[in-house]
Amino acid sequence: MRRLIKTRSTPREFNIIECTDCSMTIGWFIDVPDQCLSYELDHRVRGTDDWSTETFLSGDVMTDEDFLSGDVMKDEDGRRMYKLQNLKPETYYEFKMRSVYKDDVKSHYSESKTKQTLKLVLQLSEEDKTSYKKLMQTSETENRYFVRTMIVGKETVGKTCLLKRLLKEDISDVTSTDGVDIVVRRCKINIEDGKWIIGKEIDDDKVSRIKRALDPNAKKRVTQNMQVDEKNLKRSEDDEMSTHQKYTSDTKDSLDKSDYKNESAILAMSEDLTTDSKVNLDQNGDTNESSSLVMPADSTSDAKFNQDNNEEKKESSSLVMPDDLVSNVFSKTADNTLSNLYALCELWDFAGQKEFYATHQAFLTSSAVYLVVADMKDDISKQGLSQCFADFQHIGEYVDFWFDSIHCHRTTKERPGSGHFDPPILLVFTGKDRYENEADFMKREKELNGQLDQVFGYQSKYHHLHSKFYLSNIKDNDEEFEKLRYAIFESAQKMGNWGNAFPLKWILLEHLIEINKNNGKNFINFTDMSHLAKHPDITMVDHQDLMLFLRFQHNVGNIIFFENIPDLIILRPQWLADAFRCLVSDRVENRRLHHLVDWTLFIRQGKISEPLITQLFESKVGSQFSGQNDNLHKIMEKLDILVKIENSNYIMPSMMPSAKFEHVCKNNGILTEKCKKTSWICFKFEFLPPSFFNHLSAWFIRNYNPSKVEGGIALYRGICMFDIDRSGGTKILVTMSTDTIALQIVTFSEQQAVLESLCSSIYNKVTQLFKNITERYKVKISFKLHFQCSDGYYFQDTFEYENLKTVEELFCIHHKQMHRSDQMYSPWMNNEVKRIPDRVDIGNRQDDNTQSNFMVFNYLPFVNLSFNQFHFF
Repeated sequence: MRRLIKTRSTPREFNIIECTDCSMTIGWFIDVPDQCLSYELDHRVRGTDDWSTETFLSGDVMTDEDFLSGDVMKDEDGRRMYKLQNLKPETYYEFKMRSVYKDDVKSHYSESKTKQTLKLVLQLSEEDKTSYKKLMQTSETENRYFVRTMIVGKETVGKTCLLKRLLKEDISDVTSTDGVDIVVRRCKINIEDGKWIIGKEIDDDKVSRIKRALDPNAKKRVTQNMQVDEKNLKRSEDDEMSTHQKYTSDTKDSLDKSDYKNESAILAMSEDLTTDSKVNLDQNGDTNESSSLVMPADSTSDAKFNQDNNEEKKESSSLVMPDDLVSNVFSKTADNTLSNLYALCELWDFAGQKEFYATHQAFLTSSAVYLVVADMKDDISKQGLSQCFADFQHIGEYVDFWFDSIHCHRTTKERPGSGHFDPPILLVFTGKDRYENEADFMKREKELNGQLDQVFGYQSKYHHLHSKFYLSNIKDNDEEFEKLRYAIFESAQKMGNWGNAFPLKWILLEHLIEINKNNGKNFINFTDMSHLAKHPDITMVDHQDLMLFLRFQHNVGNIIFFENIPDLIILRPQWLADAFRCLVSDRVENRRLHHLVDWTLFIRQGKISEPLITQLFESKVGSQFSGQNDNLHKIMEKLDILVKIENSNYIMPSMMPSAKFEHVCKNNGILTEKCKKTSWICFKFEFLPPSFFNHLSAWFIRNYNPSKVEGGIALYRGICMFDIDRSGGTKILVTMSTDTIALQIVTFSEQQAVLESLCSSIYNKVTQLFKNITERYKVKISFKLHFQCSDGYYFQDTFEYENLKTVEELFCIHHKQMHRSDQMYSPWMNNEVKRIPDRVDIGNRQDDNTQSNFMVFNYLPFVNLSFNQFHFF
């Protein structure tokens, strides 16, 4: 009788994920892990018929000891891993794999994979090992060079093609960027001549950098070859990195270990960034986020650092901590010679669609060279003044917008003597091939130059511009792009952070972070980072030293670190960009989502459910976010990408629908005589990033209930309305224009309502929120306080507060009459009450027994201003 053959799931996405000179680590996913008992891994030297088979147990979660004895480990994203050792160096091996189930039922083999082991690595002698370890315990420093290039601009102007041309790649299969694409380890720049070295997995020269520190001749050559602009030697106190005192060669040798600790304590860390109180600046009062982040155990093939403190070992058990870190660094290279000094170069390609701009804020920095890309055929125009900042009216406004955005990240308030602000901008016009006739090209170039002068004039943001380039991604040869490459290097060389000296031991901590990245760690908390820094080969125990390190790593783009969210350190920025992409992108691969009620709510109202979030994160094949929903939710909430509301639902501010201001007011009865209104308080910015309103609306959503309207809630892009009492009859209107955020309280109640204290408290909390945002993203943004009468246009012809205080009345253009100044600003500027009521205070979600609290707040005895006392124009 024929035997019935059962088939089971073949290991999915089988691949070789790590390779050394003597080992390979393979990884895979499986659909039914609980039923799989073991695996068979067949391997052979390529070109031979001699297959060998390794059989090893499955197991959902194995301990470190199990793994070292030859079993399987499971990564954060559910991937299984197995390390095959004792292989020959520089040899191609072929692998295939299958699952084994009960009764010896086996799956089909996976697709075979082939890879070559690396060259035999460099082994340190005990003498060298001791010398290098001693070196790392001194105050020795190195000059650091990096080039972070950010490519920004409107969609479809050729940014991705430009990136590929810079990397000498083919552009025939280019698609538009979806979110942010970060290109790392693809190029480095010789700091002596500016030549780019382009390739795959470019080495970061850690070993050469360490060896150079012990070679006096090498250090002398570096000093002779460095040609640093005079402005780089004296950095402004307002520089984002000016808080780091510069180490100099004539003093560093005299500093012993204890001196370095004292020096690090002196490293000027500005008051607004270094105090421990900054840890809890989040207005929601969330503290010690690390304790609530779900941190699954990572796999590791390295021996764990044997810490004396058992608690510390338990807390950091998911971290990879090789005992001999110095040897581990040297084991990554076979080169024993000193190389030239290079600057690692990263290129960041930003999507041009406005939907992504709220997420871009997390990645922008002052420590980068910006390529602002525009199409030659598009005119350059100034951003229009509109009520709701929903969309640019003209394509050319994108150039003005990006100059403003970059100007927010300037490193000094006043323009330095060199004539240019950091960060530098290179303006790249694409589409030159449309102007083949030289006369037509010259005419268009003159027009664009005239438009630039017209739009920017004498504005300070114009002084970020270093050079203009006119290119054709399609027809220009590489010589034209070589000019741009050199200009990027030259601009980076002139920046205030070029060649600054930092502790040599940072190399080891960077390497340790890289090990954990490669081990599947996408983010860690501050406690874990502290454990890494305390490795015996590093011994970075001072809090300020670690903060200095983290700031630098954030500036160069190695990590994402916000000082007022210290327990969220993103080790892999691309991972965060990919997470944003899952929610913001319109390229959803699972078309069934479009038929869900949840999807309709998301598209129409910006409301998103937890099940839909899960589906969006898992919508891509081989999703890296599988099993990480809790962590992703917390990260998105911390960055105000998502705001939790009722019944496991969220609001995504950047996806709220657009609406016209007059329609919102009409639909909510604000234009009727029954509605009484305070004056407008207007925060008028020199430049207002769109993400600011997202942060503001997120704060209001957390503290108040959105007003209900027919068919949904009153949350729109640039216009929101919230109930500030239980009845829903008193509301606050929050809106914005191109350069203004404005607030107004309205009521439909016939009863006398006392709201002066509420107005002033909201003003205090909102200004504090703006301060927190600017500190988090390191932006220089300021506003002037303006007011407007209740029926006036909040976005134009407003009254500046400083002027209102000097006169008793002013002429209103809107009403063609005089208004009393104090009646305009007095509701908002009373500072007697500092506390703002939240949902608990006003009883929005409480039962009837909280009514007395609500009444007490509304009728505090010292409050003497009511709606009846307001002047309604």
